[in-house]
Amino acid sequence: MKRQSEPPLLLLAVIGIILYLAVIGASYLQEPGKSVESEPQYPVITKQEAAQAAAQFIQERFGLPAGYRANTLYQSYSTRSGYLQKEHLAEEYRKRFEHLPIDYYEVEINDTSGRITYYVDVNYTNLRILGWEAYSQLPANKQTASGDSPDLLKAAEKAIADQGYEPTEFIRVNPDRSSGINGEKTGKPAAAAGTQFIFQSKDKQIGSAKLHLLVSVANGQIVSFHPLFELPSSFLDWQKRQNANASLMTRISMSASLIMAFAALFVMIRYRKEITFRRGLLLSFMFLAIYVVNNFNMMPAFRTSHSEGPSQFEAIFYLIVVNIFVLLLAISVYFSLLAGKAMWRRKGWQPVVEWNDPAFGGSVMSAMGKGYLLCLFVLGIQQGLFFIAGEYFDVWSVNDPSDSVLNMTVPGIFPLMAWAAAISEEAVYRLFGIAFFLKLVRNRFAAVLLPSMIWALSHTQYPIYPVYTRFIEVTIIGLIFGFAFLKYGFMTVLFAHASMDSILMGLSLIGMGDMKHNVIGIIYLGIPALIGYIIAWLHGKRKRREPLVPSS
Repeated sequence: MKRQSEPPLLLLAVIGIILYLAVIGASYLQEPGKSVESEPQYPVITKQEAAQAAAQFIQERFGLPAGYRANTLYQSYSTRSGYLQKEHLAEEYRKRFEHLPIDYYEVEINDTSGRITYYVDVNYTNLRILGWEAYSQLPANKQTASGDSPDLLKAAEKAIADQGYEPTEFIRVNPDRSSGINGEKTGKPAAAAGTQFIFQSKDKQIGSAKLHLLVSVANGQIVSFHPLFELPSSFLDWQKRQNANASLMTRISMSASLIMAFAALFVMIRYRKEITFRRGLLLSFMFLAIYVVNNFNMMPAFRTSHSEGPSQFEAIFYLIVVNIFVLLLAISVYFSLLAGKAMWRRKGWQPVVEWNDPAFGGSVMSAMGKGYLLCLFVLGIQQGLFFIAGEYFDVWSVNDPSDSVLNMTVPGIFPLMAWAAAISEEAVYRLFGIAFFLKLVRNRFAAVLLPSMIWALSHTQYPIYPVYTRFIEVTIIGLIFGFAFLKYGFMTVLFAHASMDSILMGLSLIGMGDMKHNVIGIIYLGIPALIGYIIAWLHGKRKRREPLVPSS
């Protein structure tokens, strides 16, 4: 990098580091129970240990043949967590209800011979069985006793006692209330078949949410048991509206992005004589390959939102749909790369240095260095925004099992997604997006703002509430990336975006707590630098091999 271009960007990086460290320091002074991001207690036991404990439990209660299959997932009572976060009750809950953790392991056991699927909830700090469900794919036998039978009620009360609860501390309530109690069971199966009993605690509650025990009895067996909290309808309605708003904003983003994709196709066709179509293929293929590998890696996560019965078939169907969608995204990225370069070239600017350019290797190294500096600034801004949002705007988040590293087949490859996100989003919303909107509105600030807003709308599906706050945060980051693109070019923002996501995803691995993932997470912090060096080295090696062209 030229020295005269370093100080401003270096100064921004220093500001970002100071902001980041200041937020960490201020977080220790936060009000207990109030946090933008919830912090789960990571598993102490392994998934294999949880599967063995669940299998032993099912064996003792129902019997289990030797040919069963077990699959362990990380799950979370996200709705309950949201209520606790919103009402600043998380710390109180952790102290009073340590035996009912928000985050836990769910073990799916498939008895293929009996065509029965069991879901067993296991405390991943002490192997205690929290609850279970049993689903038979065979036609259910008729109940041998009526729903008001004393025998069934005694069986349900015995199940309560066996799980460590005192039956005299609960009163039986109307089963019609199960729909309200099940409001916090998002992502879990519905109640198992059989006669259902609901018992409400006389004195145990957190805020306005009372503890309930749901028990189902079928054919003389307890086929379902779950301790749940009846969350206030006002909170459930509020969260439902928030999720609806997030879905609406995501649909707006997808629609606008689709329009941009067709616009890029139109530009390609119009300027086809000026476009070299093989360029852009490599980056588009890299995006597609990384994303498809990640989708297969996310198979356990796809199984978290299962219904009754085996979850594998639903997950495979979802995998197929997602990969088709990713293929369409890769095509959109290819269109954006070619159309964006063509539009800027016609304006007399080359934002992308090509491989054939003798200065390519040096440009890559310069972009990598500037990208890291810009990344540090953006990280500081982001953490500052999170802190301000949590302190002054009552923003909070919940854990999402469908997007957790704990539900990945190989968590160590997850940070590779940093490059898929960087390639696609910088190509669509910076390289092409700014050029496209500059053509429409002829105002530089608006041309940077509008694609940043479209990009931000696509991030509102993350479980951060109120949902509009993520839109504001990502729009601000988009503005920074947009003006950095105009000043430093495409490769700098590509490296900045990839570096930022590599750091955040690497930290998620470090947060898992074991030495292996700590080391892998630390390595990923330097992967963008390594990739930049390798590309520059390969280009330099290619230049040395090229024959000298004799001068005329």
